[in-house]
Amino acid sequence: MRINIILISLIFCTLFTYSQVNETFETGKYQSKSKSGTATYNPKMDGYNVVYYGLNIEASNLTSTISSGKVIIKAKAENAPLTEFVIQLINELTVSQVKIDGQLVTFSHVNNEISFTCPTPIPVGNTFTVEVEYSGIPVGAGWSNTVASNWNMPVTWTLSESFHAYEWFPVKQSLTDKADSADIYVTVPSNLKVASNGLLKHVVDVGGGKKRFEWQCRYPIDYYLISVTISDYIEYDTYANPTGLNKPLLIQNFVYNVSSCLDTYKSAIDGTAAIIELYSNLFGMYPFSNEKYGHVMAPFSGGMEHQTMTTVGSFSNGLIAHELAHMWFGDYVTCKTWQDIWINEGFASYAEYINLQNLSSQTNADLWMENAQYRAKLKPNGSVYLGIAESTDENRIFSTELTYKKGACIIHMLRYEINNDLIFYSILKQFLTRYGHSTASGGDFKTIVNEVTGKDYTWFFNQWYYGYGFPEFTIKYGYTGNQSWVAISQTPSSSSTPLFKTSMDLVLRFYDQTTSKQRIFITENPQIFTFDTPKIQSLQVDPMNWLLCKIGSIESNEADSWVNLSQNPFSNKIQFSILQDYQKVKVTITDISGKVIYNLSFDSQFFEIDTSELPKGTYIVKVSNENKYAVKKMVKG
Repeated sequence: MRINIILISLIFCTLFTYSQVNETFETGKYQSKSKSGTATYNPKMDGYNVVYYGLNIEASNLTSTISSGKVIIKAKAENAPLTEFVIQLINELTVSQVKIDGQLVTFSHVNNEISFTCPTPIPVGNTFTVEVEYSGIPVGAGWSNTVASNWNMPVTWTLSESFHAYEWFPVKQSLTDKADSADIYVTVPSNLKVASNGLLKHVVDVGGGKKRFEWQCRYPIDYYLISVTISDYIEYDTYANPTGLNKPLLIQNFVYNVSSCLDTYKSAIDGTAAIIELYSNLFGMYPFSNEKYGHVMAPFSGGMEHQTMTTVGSFSNGLIAHELAHMWFGDYVTCKTWQDIWINEGFASYAEYINLQNLSSQTNADLWMENAQYRAKLKPNGSVYLGIAESTDENRIFSTELTYKKGACIIHMLRYEINNDLIFYSILKQFLTRYGHSTASGGDFKTIVNEVTGKDYTWFFNQWYYGYGFPEFTIKYGYTGNQSWVAISQTPSSSSTPLFKTSMDLVLRFYDQTTSKQRIFITENPQIFTFDTPKIQSLQVDPMNWLLCKIGSIESNEADSWVNLSQNPFSNKIQFSILQDYQKVKVTITDISGKVIYNLSFDSQFFEIDTSELPKGTYIVKVSNENKYAVKKMVKG
């Protein structure tokens, strides 16, 4: 769910229209309503696998009441013969009867669960059907009824992510148990329309001034993506034409039947087709191409990526781009646990950047990323990956700064490390292909990255995905022995991740006003890099803003101002005199190829290193402490 704001000029010193670029952030994918009980998962539900949900509900847009509800659950016994069936439904809804394979059973409805003993054990691999009839007024965030104040339109809508589906229908709230298909039938007063997942197969006049809308979903679907929205809508349809699809893709939009509502949002809605075509090209074909994509309005500030029918409070380019990306990242491939919500939200957020980069301008994409990095740095001790305790806290699951913004930033940095967009997008496609219509973790994505690149990016995920915070870099530079050098130290924002390895671009500017771009890879702290260039006048660090970091001071430093070395050329030893700050002095000696020969530490003002075993040649001597750096080219004669 997304709340839309304009990027403010106080941050970016740039004004641009809301229709061109808009920053989106989330305060939570759930409504702040109290709910009855908790969505505790009962391990007994692991005894079966859901194959199908069939919902048949009667409701209206004027009250929260579910006048009648009948849900059919088809399932298959797993692991062992099934003797007890358990499914989730809040206690506040009244269950009138329960059947299994057409036979009435005695059931209990306590602790927000329906349970009963199977008349006979169901053998492993056998399918069975459970029918639950119920009614009442749902309590909680899953089912809401209110008036869209801007348009004075009453609406009933569902929003089940992450733990709220059981507040309006009997359900197994397990991410890894996607139903193979679903039917969502909703009976409403004849003046209303119902939007839901899949295809609208029939609208049936059932008499009494009522109609039944029959939606059919024939792709696998996770429990929280099943949705119902009821109001007085008009339908506005457009079409996309992704390359490789042999027919136009329906984009079915339900907007309030109020004068000027469609006119207000038509331009943004019409932009959906281009984004579908872009994502289909970069990520792979739209995953639900045999059905449709669509939007339906409901009274909240944001959006929710219900499969094939996103629910939105309003329309904007950034919101559409984010929620549409969820059809690939979140709906087609769903996070395996809520600890890995990055699979849904980090990628959908980064797709906002991709949308701007390809369909707007690189400048606008850069502004989006600058804001994302700003927001991510507001949580200096935060991690993208959730701990087990955090994975039940919806405020933490949907943290704007960590799940969305830092989540997008680390994908951006991974793209930079890979340094090849053909490979980067190949990774995305292969990940989606392997885990399509299923679930995946951050570790699963790392496996694909390693396979496609042929490299081990465990270090990257350990520091950026599982790790905490970000680095602040301090830069010093100088010129010694016909070589320029740049010394880089880092201070992590969180002690939990003491070192960030990363590539980094440096743009060196010389006194003749020429420049040289150098790409380095930081593996230690501090670290000194040498370049066969003229003396540096000034330098830029990460000029394209790839890195999630802070840049501290950047200043020149002359080698001889704090350290003296023995005569050059030298013979069997090098003597050192540290004139200032001689605690924790580190000395590294490399040959001209960069091979490290000595890597020693000292806490003395005067010391020497035995070099008698070194062959004659040229060496680079690097001296550093926590505050100063010196680099000198020395020759053994």
